[in-house]
Amino acid sequence: MTRKLLKRDERVASILAAAARAFAVGGFAATSMEDIAAEAGVTKLIVYRHFDTKQALYERVLDDTRDRLAQALRFRERDTDPDMIAQLLAAARAEPAAFALLFRHSAREPQFARYAAGFRDRVLQIATRALPDTVPPELRTWIAALSFSIVVDGILLWLDEGTPDGDAAAAAHLRRVSAAASLVEQHG
Repeated sequence: MTRKLLKRDERVASILAAAARAFAVGGFAATSMEDIAAEAGVTKLIVYRHFDTKQALYERVLDDTRDRLAQALRFRERDTDPDMIAQLLAAARAEPAAFALLFRHSAREPQFARYAAGFRDRVLQIATRALPDTVPPELRTWIAALSFSIVVDGILLWLDEGTPDGDAAAAAHLRRVSAAASLVEQHG
């Protein structure tokens, strides 16, 4: 077997992508450095040459994922982009393992939950501002959180099973379901 020699930054990127895929399957506890090395097509020694511990590697994957999602959503202080769902779908499509890792695994792992929570909090600020004025002030945060949960769970389902209608239709379906959450409360 011939291995391609990569530059340091290319090797690190390759290991990070492999780690995201491996961690997305088993989470932090069930994934070993051997699993990551096998996924990356390198030895465990190569992985340890770039990352001292499994936790350091996991945190780097989560940091990078959160940063890329934030860039994909073009976070701005007063952003109320109505196409946030399509942007989230595009980011999830580009890096499905990393998206699943952030929202399926790290959100449920106490020592890493802050990664998903920090991203969620930023999105909730934007989503709360984007709600129509007819939503009562005392319900705005709750409805934004409900909508975010529905969208993330919908995207995870879309990643796992796909949608027969394609990406644009998936975004439209998620928008309708998310909007329904605020309508139910308004007319409840």
